[in-house]
Amino acid sequence: MARVQALEACRDHQTDLLDELINGMPTAEPASDPAPIEDLDADGLVSWVHQCITGIIARPLRGELTWCPRWWEHPEAILRMRALHRAWAELASEPGIAMSLWLRDHLDPCLRELLNPLGPFADCAHNERYRSLNGHTPLATLPTAAPDGPLEHTG
Repeated sequence: MARVQALEACRDHQTDLLDELINGMPTAEPASDPAPIEDLDADGLVSWVHQCITGIIARPLRGELTWCPRWWEHPEAILRMRALHRAWAELASEPGIAMSLWLRDHLDPCLRELLNPLGPFADCAHNERYRSLNGHTPLATLPTAAPDGPLEHTG
């Protein structure tokens, strides 16, 4: 039934667009611009990354793959995490496959870049983690609160 309703809504939308093209007039009020996505402050970003990424994603880090438990000290990581949050904020409330698209189009490429042997964590201490038969091992991260001051690279 939901599929039929979605198809009917799509048909109605296409009909409105066609009427607009034919008549040269919009059939409905144009949608207002959505409210801008607010960037999180440093503490909010750290909390979001802990809750939505490092607390959930488990990867065996072997070979040249490196994660930095102090990721907030890397400007590129901060930039990528802010971008991930913005995409997540736009897609999280969308129905259907939106979250799957966020994983495929945003999170997965971001993790590939961050964990890359030539990525921002390349010179960080290697953190060997092997898959445990006893459960999930999230990516390491410290501390549970943001460090004092802005999230900036200090070293």
